[in-house]
Amino acid sequence: GYCKKLEAELQGIKDITVYTFLIPILGGDSPEKSRAIWCSKDSASAWMGWMLRGEQPVKPAAGCDDAAIERNLALSRKIRVNGTPAILLEDGSRIPGAVGAVELERRLQLQTSSKS
Repeated sequence: GYCKKLEAELQGIKDITVYTFLIPILGGDSPEKSRAIWCSKDSASAWMGWMLRGEQPVKPAAGCDDAAIERNLALSRKIRVNGTPAILLEDGSRIPGAVGAVELERRLQLQTSSKS
């Protein structure tokens, strides 16, 4: 639910680049949904469909290469991401959990002003 809330908030922010890493650490059907999204013909559309409209991702073909999901899990352990959503900013600071657009823009502005 928090990932969906964050994705909805991100839609209201202009001029932002977001890199999304599927990290199925929540248990339940999280691994299956992540694989279905990753393996879809258009993973970005499948992600947005699930996050914004609750559209179930289509079950993937058996031969899908989903090794990237395992790499994402390994990365999450290495950088100690223990919950999602997790926002990592350019300076290495983190925002754990879902945050509203206003707060995220404030934090991004702090990043920009600290570079000046």
